[in-house]
Amino acid sequence: MYKMSSEIYSCLIISPDFFGYSEEIKTALARRGINAMLVDDRPAADTLTKALIRISPRILRGKAEAYFEAVTERARSHPITDVLVIKGQALSCEAIRRLRLALPDARFTLYFWDSYKNMSSDSPTKVGLFDRAFTFDPVDAQNDVRLKYRPLFCLDEYFRLPPTKTDIDLFFFGTIHSDRYQVLSRMQSSVPNGMTFKKIMYFSSRLVYMGRRILQPAFWTAKRAEFIFKPVFKDELKMLLARSRIVVDIERPIQTGLTMRTLEAVGARKKIITTNAFATKTDFYRPENVLVIDRENIRIPREFLESEFCELPQEVIEKYTLNGWLDEVLPLRALA
Repeated sequence: MYKMSSEIYSCLIISPDFFGYSEEIKTALARRGINAMLVDDRPAADTLTKALIRISPRILRGKAEAYFEAVTERARSHPITDVLVIKGQALSCEAIRRLRLALPDARFTLYFWDSYKNMSSDSPTKVGLFDRAFTFDPVDAQNDVRLKYRPLFCLDEYFRLPPTKTDIDLFFFGTIHSDRYQVLSRMQSSVPNGMTFKKIMYFSSRLVYMGRRILQPAFWTAKRAEFIFKPVFKDELKMLLARSRIVVDIERPIQTGLTMRTLEAVGARKKIITTNAFATKTDFYRPENVLVIDRENIRIPREFLESEFCELPQEVIEKYTLNGWLDEVLPLRALA
């Protein structure tokens, strides 16, 4: 549930608590003189609620409606001029309409940092209820003309990592979903002898891990010690990234959008090995920096592993900063 406060807000952000990125957006807005009220896009953040919202949102419909009704009532008492919804997984079309009625002068902006295929079936309907809508997925933007393609961002701190000895050749950090574990296992056997491949594989709970152990043969021989069940502190992650030469990125098979990890690698001036073929169509693509692999038949040329990073133009780097993202997704409104 949201936190009560006596502050005056001009912006409402409804977003999942995704590794602290929504807080970073709020902080960046504060630097622009915008005080934002931040609330979760789900009525609760426990594992069961997350699972039910994804699998059968109707079960939690009453709880979600009551939650967003309370959010609406709270927002109504503030001079809100902007509403930014990021994903809005549990936010129904009816709740959006009620929010618009309560805040008739606000500009409503929607940002999907997930693909249509990985979200609720009413996600396309929600787009029509917003003044502006963006997606991180280029295929969704191509197929739905109402959506504008806008990649995610990299936090400023990744552009300023301290000079550190690079003693990790390949580095992966991420949640274990879809076929990530299988791809990482295949990749391990493709890494030449003498090169280090550090993997931090995260499960949001032991319950999810046990479900995989029981239902998916790929996990039957997996060792529990291979995985972690608590998020890594950001400072630790940054130091591991600074020590790494190459970042490994494995997107969901149903997704084409660039992951946050990819853009962190761009910001940190690290080479990238990715399963996402769309990376070759980006403005940061250089064959010296980005290698696209087949998730089923992994081949990693030694010359890519041994070559140095090719520097990128500053204008390309700026595009992927949080400020660059805000300039496009939530630009300052002209004074009436």
